[in-house]
Amino acid sequence: RKLPFFASDFYDALSIQSLSTTLFIYLATITNAITFGGLLGDATDNMQGVLESFLGTAVSGAVFCMFAGQPLTILSSTGPVLVFERLLFNFSKDHELDYLEFRLWIGLWSAFLCFILVVTDASSLVKYFTRFTEEGFASLISFIFIYDA
Repeated sequence: RKLPFFASDFYDALSIQSLSTTLFIYLATITNAITFGGLLGDATDNMQGVLESFLGTAVSGAVFCMFAGQPLTILSSTGPVLVFERLLFNFSKDHELDYLEFRLWIGLWSAFLCFILVVTDASSLVKYFTRFTEEGFASLISFIFIYDA
């Protein structure tokens, strides 16, 4: 039933509107990766920086686009990620832990928990979240940035 539209999936991508959207998304992602990559380098004594931010954005974006079915979602560093990395770096330095190894284990544990959430269809619980939950997290991030300033 979808076979007649298969070819148009490829040649429609070459229209001027698709190309301009792709260029816009690319530039938005690159500028974000440069900005937060530089800030991340300052926060982690250059253990993570612009190059790692580029690589992480490229790999996560490609995997997300291939398997999530939403190719226009921009995945890159944000303010909460920067705050988390700064706190994690300071914690690992204070407790004499290897930051990159510690970060690897946190990533593996997060991937395992995400897999469990997917298998159990936990996304059905999103309907119970309210705007209050989102604003609570936004307030927390704001307070952390104000405290750091």
